[in-house]
Amino acid sequence: METELKLSFPDPETLYAAASAPWFLEKVEIKSEKTEEYENSYLDTKDRILEKSRTSMRIRHVIGQKYIHTVKTTPVITQGENTRETAMGLTSKCEWNVSSDRSCFDVDAFLREAKNMEDPYEVLAAALVPVLGHELETVCKTAFKRRTITAGFLGSTVEICLDTGDCIASGRSCPICEMEIELISGGIAPVEELSLLI
Repeated sequence: METELKLSFPDPETLYAAASAPWFLEKVEIKSEKTEEYENSYLDTKDRILEKSRTSMRIRHVIGQKYIHTVKTTPVITQGENTRETAMGLTSKCEWNVSSDRSCFDVDAFLREAKNMEDPYEVLAAALVPVLGHELETVCKTAFKRRTITAGFLGSTVEICLDTGDCIASGRSCPICEMEIELISGGIAPVEELSLLI
């Protein structure tokens, strides 16, 4: 399960300043940092089967490494499920990741590889089986630099990602300048608290 919150910034300078402010360095316990370059392709069928089921399919290439094939979906919320979207924009989604040498997405192979992963397989199957036999096309692409800070905050471990780059769709480009705060372990409340401070 992926639980995260995204914040948009007007420019890279403001984004990076938020993660180097005195209060941030004082309150956030930085454990590790790394910077990588990503190229992502988001896929769907021509009639947008995945979009209709609130599912995203992504091929990520971390420059100098293998491809990572990812599916994320938001299951229908029923009583007692730990899946939600708060007024602050914090979301929880099921997520499956498969490392691959291939730049194309094989739905059959992905279903086989993801069978024993942590998030429920039946949710993944419900999202992907309807696209079997359909041709996949690229909906949009993103290319960006990501600075990842793994940190402790109020008893939880979070991953703070600073992303700057571009999103390209339908021949048009728009800038990416955002911070993603993802819960790695612990309670959800510190993620929301950190976003309020930023």
